[in-house]
Amino acid sequence: MSPPSHATADLPESQRPPLGARLREQRRALGLSLDDASERSGVRADYLAALERHNLDALPTVGYGLGYVRAYARALGLDEAASVADFKRDSAVPKNLFRRDTPHFVPTRQLRLPRGSVPALGVIAAVVMLGAWYGVQLDTVAAPSPVMTAPFDPDATQDAQPVPDTILTLRTTAPSWVTIRDPRGRLVANRVFVTGESWQMEVGRDYRVDVRDGGAVEILIGERTLGPVGEAGVPRRDLALGTLR
Repeated sequence: MSPPSHATADLPESQRPPLGARLREQRRALGLSLDDASERSGVRADYLAALERHNLDALPTVGYGLGYVRAYARALGLDEAASVADFKRDSAVPKNLFRRDTPHFVPTRQLRLPRGSVPALGVIAAVVMLGAWYGVQLDTVAAPSPVMTAPFDPDATQDAQPVPDTILTLRTTAPSWVTIRDPRGRLVANRVFVTGESWQMEVGRDYRVDVRDGGAVEILIGERTLGPVGEAGVPRRDLALGTLR
């Protein structure tokens, strides 16, 4: 059976059918089982099934889901960018989910409490549920720090200046939740880092980091790679960056 037309990718985003239905239709048109698609894409079959059903609870995080969508679309011959856009639309992912922290502050997100007699506990519960759904913790104010950040740019050229040996870089090789605290224990970053995103500081400063997937985050000193912070799929807690040289 020949693959279905890709004309749906040319439709406006609001008019395209749900991504899960398109993935399932394309897989079946290609005569592939979920196991076949898993072998092609490198994504577990149960995660592919979750994408087809749009079952976000079965995925590790929304950040991982974006990577899985891209890999699945590529394996099926679908437009990757359009598929990712449809996944975000279907998931109602906030546009600033992966917004980088600027070098001198972590932006706060304003919340307006509803007027009327809604109990305070009900409001708090709603906020907690919303945060759990997207896997995003509300940003908190952080004092100025000397930390540098580098936003992920997939179209960046490869002729950038070498990083000096006085700079330590955290860089993700796959999506992972990353928590970073300054020497006073204040929160600097606490969110999903997408593949290729990096965070930098001066070597020797006593920053500490927790990562959800130790194999997805690597450390570099200048241009020298020290390797991943831990094993793939295993969290790494309270890693003291100031001891690394």
